[in-house]
Amino acid sequence: MNRSDSDLANSELPFLLEIGSEEIPARFVPDTLRDLAQRLEAMLSESGLAYGSLRTLATPRRLAVLVQDLVAKQPDRELAVKGPPVAAAFDDQGNPTQAALGFVRKHGVEIADCGRVSDARGEYLLVRKTVTGRSAAEVLAEQLPTIISAISFRKVMRWGAGDFEYARPLQWLVALLGEEVIAFETAGLAAGRTTRGHRTLAEDRQREIPRPEAYVATLRELSVIVDHEERRELIVAGVERAMADLPVTGTWLRDEELLTEIVFLCEYPTPFVGLFEEEYFALPDEVIVTALKAHQRYFAVGHGDGSGLLPYFISVRDGGDHALDRVVDGNQRVLRARLADALFYWHFDQKKNSDEHTAELATVTWIDGFGSVLDKTRRLQKLVGVLWERGLGDGTPPPAALVRAAAICKSDQVSEMIKDGKEFTKLEGLIGARYAAQAGESPEVCRALERYYYPKSAGGPLPGDRISSVLSVADRLDTLTGCWLAGFVPTGAKDPYALRRHSLALLRMLLDLEARIDLRDLLTVALAGFDAVRGDRDPEAAADELAAFIQTRLAGLLTDVRDCTPEVVRAILPAHGNDPTDAVAWIEALEVFREREDFLLLATGFKRCKNILEGELIAPDERAASLERWLAGGSGARGETFADLTEDAERTLLTEIAAAVPALREAESAGAYDTVFQHLSGFGPAIDVFFDTVRVNVREPDLKRVRHGFLREIHALFARYAEFSEVAPLDR
Repeated sequence: MNRSDSDLANSELPFLLEIGSEEIPARFVPDTLRDLAQRLEAMLSESGLAYGSLRTLATPRRLAVLVQDLVAKQPDRELAVKGPPVAAAFDDQGNPTQAALGFVRKHGVEIADCGRVSDARGEYLLVRKTVTGRSAAEVLAEQLPTIISAISFRKVMRWGAGDFEYARPLQWLVALLGEEVIAFETAGLAAGRTTRGHRTLAEDRQREIPRPEAYVATLRELSVIVDHEERRELIVAGVERAMADLPVTGTWLRDEELLTEIVFLCEYPTPFVGLFEEEYFALPDEVIVTALKAHQRYFAVGHGDGSGLLPYFISVRDGGDHALDRVVDGNQRVLRARLADALFYWHFDQKKNSDEHTAELATVTWIDGFGSVLDKTRRLQKLVGVLWERGLGDGTPPPAALVRAAAICKSDQVSEMIKDGKEFTKLEGLIGARYAAQAGESPEVCRALERYYYPKSAGGPLPGDRISSVLSVADRLDTLTGCWLAGFVPTGAKDPYALRRHSLALLRMLLDLEARIDLRDLLTVALAGFDAVRGDRDPEAAADELAAFIQTRLAGLLTDVRDCTPEVVRAILPAHGNDPTDAVAWIEALEVFREREDFLLLATGFKRCKNILEGELIAPDERAASLERWLAGGSGARGETFADLTEDAERTLLTEIAAAVPALREAESAGAYDTVFQHLSGFGPAIDVFFDTVRVNVREPDLKRVRHGFLREIHALFARYAEFSEVAPLDR
């Protein structure tokens, strides 16, 4: 650019980056666009290049960024550089040493130009200098290759002889700042101003872009609607027009996931309506919708009153309306073949009932060395009854519908509709429910077969009824324990059996049911189902590891989804994390008390107990015995006699705690957790006085031993309710 520095410093220019490639899979694009925008924004911010707005655009063949009002030059900045200590910069006669001379030589100044600065470690030489800002063009040319190479995709590929990675091979690059090209190269391509039009409508013609403001219009002339939000609006408007032309009143079943995918599958969208035969309505609606969506990317059309499907579909062509009737005919033929296959599967599968399909599961391996899917089904039949009786039921015996659903819940895995990775595999569970209904199973059984796969995602809907939820919990417990024994423990990003997702689903259902259970106990029960195949694997160790793994997921769920205070969650889960519903109740109670002054004294005292004992604490599984000792008046686990305590402050504290323990146990048993914390907070002042006036680590070994035992018992009692050090003030 032939401009002076002053002109650059006062000017703002538009900037365009376009990365042209072979067609990128549509599902990659939304996340990649966000990543590209974040990387560019971060680079501009770190480089001191202010701008007005940043807008991303994308089609299957290009990712683009338009930046408005980008400053043409970085601002000059003052830089303070600290040099050697003054003591090392001058000798005894006050002459500069080699350290000082090297420092000033490096920065192009004289010793006389140096200032001085002091910090906690002493006084240093200081040079202040002005760093002249670089032009935006220079910065962009330097940084854009790095940004392009770092763009994140779900999958990448290499091509040619180089090691550059991208979703698909790059074809062209455009980089303009104002009217000037930003000169750089990446992946063997030099950036320029030449873009490409629609592959068919514009015959892939090339055209130069004069300036960034002309980008959208230039591509429109080349039959490319580069703004994906505009394409979305065009698709929706086109679908609505097509719906208005139908001979019946219908409504398109808008699927946002599918709509987004179609937006990024085309550059010039033209919606159209197709037709299929009504004989395919013998299939469940979900099968038809899946056949439309999974491979064909069609929208289904329903009756205007919501009573079911109509024999129409909506598709979107990447192109104009030339010879559109032939396109419609071709799409109808392809769909007809898909639906014919599904109808064949539907009728063929019903030649066997659910029990016959279930028997075939004996030939399907679940996990190598851990039996078949039929073995898993038999474990579920036993496990659902135990879960129902141990806190997940409603107080009645296990329902027959639950036991029956557990017996046949995997039957559709050997059906023609589901097996072999067909497009209908995602309907697993629902297809089983439909086959079961055709075979005369009860509505409760059918609902459980369909809903026990819920939730299917982190925030997806839950099963919604107790029978389905218990079957889902059983299935996930069996999967978690079996996979853990088999060695499929998640590490980093690797979680091949989605055990993190299963754990989160398990917790969400337990909380939804408000189940009061011992999760560690349920893990032991589930692990017992693998006694015949676990070999020398230690089930107790697996139960401990899994309980900790699930408790980590619970902490995230409570803090990230339920907005619980993180330190309160960390305080409660060590004591109550094995019962998620109970843990929530304890957290809610602690939230009320955590800012009270007497409670803060208690928490501080707990923390001081822990610090003084330096790890010599009573183990969690021995705290029940500590409670019994307190109920008897208080004594130490190692035979310490608290009658030997000599100071008034410690005897007062002993008396107060021993007197309150029966009320603590009663409040805990009644679920009155706020009352528990009320009693505990009452000890705060006495604990504060104790630590202010009593020296624990005295020289007399016997007295020191008794006082340590006293603190151990106090810690064990309080730790029964929470890890109070997590909510103790930092400055106490």
